[in-house]
Amino acid sequence: MRHHRARPLHILAIAPVAAMFAGVLGPTPHALAATAKAPSPIVVTVDPGHGGEPTPAHPNISFDPGAIGTNGLLEKDVDLDVGLRLASLLRADLVDVVMTRSTDVYVSAARRVQVSMAHHAALVVSVHAGASTNSGIDGSLVLYPTSASAAFAQTVSDALTAQITTDGVPDAGMALGDAGWLRSPAPVATVEMGYLSNRSDASLMTTAHFRQDVAIGVRDGVEAYMPAIIARRDAIRAWRGGHSGAVLPGSLAPASATIAGTSGFQFGTVIVWLVGISLVGLVLLFRDAVARVLVVLIAVIARLFGGVLGAIMWLRRSAIRSRRRRRRVRTDTGPEQPYRQSGSVYDDIPL
Repeated sequence: MRHHRARPLHILAIAPVAAMFAGVLGPTPHALAATAKAPSPIVVTVDPGHGGEPTPAHPNISFDPGAIGTNGLLEKDVDLDVGLRLASLLRADLVDVVMTRSTDVYVSAARRVQVSMAHHAALVVSVHAGASTNSGIDGSLVLYPTSASAAFAQTVSDALTAQITTDGVPDAGMALGDAGWLRSPAPVATVEMGYLSNRSDASLMTTAHFRQDVAIGVRDGVEAYMPAIIARRDAIRAWRGGHSGAVLPGSLAPASATIAGTSGFQFGTVIVWLVGISLVGLVLLFRDAVARVLVVLIAVIARLFGGVLGAIMWLRRSAIRSRRRRRRVRTDTGPEQPYRQSGSVYDDIPL
């Protein structure tokens, strides 16, 4: 009979553990929505190359048109258009996009790096079009400033090639280059979408379809290299679902910041729950022995308490007896009479 009674106790002890693990190991959108702090968007810098217009009234103001196509197309215009398209695609996935320029203005190379670093960008994509003295060279090329950016550049190159191959632009591979981004702490990929010196590539770059394909390919490469972008997007959407009307602030935090509500396994909390539930299970399983131990403990505590209480009462009675003895002595002796000297030794002799 003891075994049959104990089995339900085991089930009762295991059920809370299973429920606890289900809540801790798999954060749901409802759990994400319940977090008090909004998840921070991941920051990506989009850097449209070149830019600016010549100003005759202010010849000291720099401008940089970039390469000029065989058809007269200016690289700065293509770079800006593709950069804006890429930014729009990334923002659709709730990325905090930092643009080094969003209009036709000149921005120095040092300023571009400064802007990206100030916003703690996790990744940098610089958008360009190539040019060569050999008009036969064509294709998309991805540059990287240091070996630390090689893996990112390779991922972007693969995704871009997969997207624009059908447009007729071949893959020109990867190469070490773009020294302007040497100081960037974040991985950098400089995309040369085609060659403006090549008639076919230059013609494609005039079309919105090709520019959009380039933006899509680069977006795919960015997200393939950093899957956390999609995880962060889902976390932000879940949070917004639980906080209707709340405004999600733009993030200046680095992408390595923890996704609120998605930290997964909480080891310390699990240990505390397991210890507590295990103790409850042991008490229920060995309740007879526990009851006997409790009786002995209560008896010992009562005996100790009784001894301490008896000592306190004895001291109290002793103090009362001492006060009574002192009071009795003062009453028996009466007040002390002051000494008075008589006027003469004959005063008490009757005459």
